[in-house]
Amino acid sequence: MPSSIHSLPPELLLTIFKFTMPSIKDSFEVPDDSDTVSPTWPDIFDLKHGPWVLGQVCSRWRSIALSIPQLWSTFYVGLPRRRDSAVDVLQAWLGRSGNRPLQFQITATLGFCGHHSGSALLTTLADASSRWQAVELVDVSMKFLDTLAMQREIQLSSFPVLKELSLRSRDWDIEEDSLESEDPATAYEVFLRAPNLVTLINLDTLSLSTFKFPWNQLTTYIGSDASHAIDHLEIMLLCPNLVECDVAFGRTHTWPTVPLLALTQLRKWTIRIRNSSHDIYSLLSQTIIEVPNLQELTLLARPFSLTPILDLFHPVLISSSCSLQYLELSGSTVGDSLLHFLEAVATITRLRIWMNSLTILPLLQSQETLIPMLDTLDIGLTERADLYAFDITLLAVVVRSRRRSDHVQNVRRLNIVLDELELDVMGPHVFPPIMEVLQEEGLDIHICKRNEKLLHVK
Repeated sequence: MPSSIHSLPPELLLTIFKFTMPSIKDSFEVPDDSDTVSPTWPDIFDLKHGPWVLGQVCSRWRSIALSIPQLWSTFYVGLPRRRDSAVDVLQAWLGRSGNRPLQFQITATLGFCGHHSGSALLTTLADASSRWQAVELVDVSMKFLDTLAMQREIQLSSFPVLKELSLRSRDWDIEEDSLESEDPATAYEVFLRAPNLVTLINLDTLSLSTFKFPWNQLTTYIGSDASHAIDHLEIMLLCPNLVECDVAFGRTHTWPTVPLLALTQLRKWTIRIRNSSHDIYSLLSQTIIEVPNLQELTLLARPFSLTPILDLFHPVLISSSCSLQYLELSGSTVGDSLLHFLEAVATITRLRIWMNSLTILPLLQSQETLIPMLDTLDIGLTERADLYAFDITLLAVVVRSRRRSDHVQNVRRLNIVLDELELDVMGPHVFPPIMEVLQEEGLDIHICKRNEKLLHVK
């Protein structure tokens, strides 16, 4: 009698195989600074992981694995481990991906360009550039971009289906690297012809505003604190049709300011403060910001003070007359500044606050008409100690007082959001009986990880 795994139909095995592959990264999660950049997808030269392993189990598994182009359409290309077979491995991988769009990372360093197989690997990839859909260049160098731009296939057809471009690296000297490029102009223009490019992810020290991208068609921009704050502002200035923006401000310099930043299409804006210096706020305060259609605003300053960014955005929201629906806050602040800011966001229906911003609960208790449309409240917990600092009794008072009020919307849903904590720490001992009472009174309570499916409290 065959074992259970061998009796599974090919369609079910196909589904199981897909789950064995690394999941696609969340583009909106900006990673912390690191000295190393680890690949997101299977390394094509690592025969002990990824889809290579599935084909080594038995002939049936190999046949099924080879018949699933999805398994071979996401990958990472680093420096090859073997001298003689690197190009053959890449060609075999690409052949098994069929005609599917490709999502891949590549080590885009000077070392890759100088590697004995580097040029041939890049040519092989360029031959499939018509299928490039999401590309991440790791430790990108100007020499790599120049070499890429000179590929014949790219000069002919460019990137017809490219939707997402990500550049990620550590610090490097752009001037020194530029000297290695035969024609720097071609490097700056390599991604100019990409008619479907809508997302640019800048996790690099490059000043991307000096590059030639199809700026007008970009709808999503993500930038880390590896870049200077003025670089983010200049890029946003070049992208009048941005819908989503996630930027981290951590580095500043004395370059000229941006006098007007009109983001008339922006719906979702996340700002992460990674520096306690007031230079960032000074730079932003010199910029007139217009966001008339903003619906979601996230201001994350933890562990720094949230007060300066609240004071900065209060007039922005007032002058823009936007109908904000979602607000998320983290960072230490004082009651007066927070109250002043919340008075400018009366239209929000969902509020997410992290534990170090819980001074908001007393405000909701004492100011009866504050945030009158609030329907959903998210409480974010980052550390185990937050579980015991969480004043559930005060939360119950707020929920009940708003339920009795004729001037504000009831809080109908409570989400307890865990950042780095595991769900198993949220046992019955964490929730006193009052939580069960609130549920019986109609409050819908859930527990979830930051970007995961909600779980009902038991």
